[in-house]
Amino acid sequence: MSEQQKQPNIINYFQQYKQGIQNAFKILEEVDFELPEEEVKQKVQKQIEEQKQPIEPKFISQADIKRALENFDKLICQLQLVTPLYSDPKYLNFESNDRTKRQTQMKHQQMWDQIKLQQKERFARFQDQEILERILELDSQLKEDYEYNFQFSSGTQKKTIQIKYHDVLKLNPPNYLNDGIINFYLKFIEFELLDESLRSKTYIFNTYFVEKLCPFDKLQTIQQNDNHRINELFKQSYEHIKRWVKEDLTDKEYLLFPINLPEHWSLLIAHKQSKSFQDSVIIYLDSFGIIDQKLVTIIKMYLHKMQCDKIQSDVNYNDSPIKQIPAYQLLVPRQVNYVDCGAFLLEYAESFLSNPNYLLSDFESQEGIYKLKLFPRTLVNKKRLLIKQLLIELVELGKEKALINYKQRRQEIIESCYTNEDEYDKIDQDLFKEFLNQKNSINVNNEQQRSMLLDFYMNPQQNYYEQ
Repeated sequence: MSEQQKQPNIINYFQQYKQGIQNAFKILEEVDFELPEEEVKQKVQKQIEEQKQPIEPKFISQADIKRALENFDKLICQLQLVTPLYSDPKYLNFESNDRTKRQTQMKHQQMWDQIKLQQKERFARFQDQEILERILELDSQLKEDYEYNFQFSSGTQKKTIQIKYHDVLKLNPPNYLNDGIINFYLKFIEFELLDESLRSKTYIFNTYFVEKLCPFDKLQTIQQNDNHRINELFKQSYEHIKRWVKEDLTDKEYLLFPINLPEHWSLLIAHKQSKSFQDSVIIYLDSFGIIDQKLVTIIKMYLHKMQCDKIQSDVNYNDSPIKQIPAYQLLVPRQVNYVDCGAFLLEYAESFLSNPNYLLSDFESQEGIYKLKLFPRTLVNKKRLLIKQLLIELVELGKEKALINYKQRRQEIIESCYTNEDEYDKIDQDLFKEFLNQKNSINVNNEQQRSMLLDFYMNPQQNYYEQ
């Protein structure tokens, strides 16, 4: 057997040996890779033996590490963050000596949190240094007693979203955006950036709504096609949120649902095309290209329940046309790190509402799912900066002036991209056709083409958006 055959495949190892990953990272921290490769092997072997892990590989070479890091993005996407690795039963082997299943789950969560933190730090290096410095420089304009209260009307109620100093600091990379920033900015879009006509047709839910309607810890225990349990979960959850919204949403054309999964944000849009929700379409936008059909099902149940309450009907969901409304996952600009999902969610919402027809046109065709020019990539790269500048100026200059400055800055970014072709995401129909030609796969059927498209879209080696 050749030396190459003896070497472990670290990617498969990720999937098969949970404890192995944890130990591997621990071992690598203590190994100096400036040493000759043979000495590296010996040091790693010694570390493994000391830990008494007989199933560990004999050594992990630099090539293994590089390959693992290069493929970590692809691996996570394939396994679907919608069911995070550390809590996916498929990738958990519970040990008999664990007192409870929860104890094992917590150990895995700690392990994956550690790995994610390392990846978070690694991908932070890809952040545009100039933008990063500008974001951090704004901290000098902030005081620890910073506070801004954004007020808006919901039905007949006056509501307030309060942003404080610690919320603004969440805009500094590599932090995840929190609920405070997400909720503030979504309502800022709805009440300050939309004209009256579009605003009257739009409702944006807060981040807690779907979290209560679709409790993730319960949802992940249900099989994809277990409609009975999904329905039971909906009935229980609906009782908690049925009075949250005071407006009549059956009159709205666009309903935007921000989805807060563990360490991940995405956006679901329901577009009502007539007076009834049965003539609707659902669009799922996710910067990792993932989707959970159970979430879509529960949102459909919610639409059905609203319509039944409106017309005082007791039609069962399984007999309702709403059950059959289509849901599409469009290929939209995707993230290339592990921290910007919140920024993508906000830009999806803002770009969609600035031109709803772009996403909603021709999405049933093969070419119509390509919506990768929804916005230039530099716009989401600067999203944190734009929002942080806005929040500072809302306090210092007042809403009117801050709003003018924000619109001007955003428009300047967009206009600059029209004269700089490189600023636009380069994944488009022509490039994919070129990719197919290179693969000698011109005469493929639709299913094969879709599979190759996803490979092209998700694989970092072929992802022009990362270059």
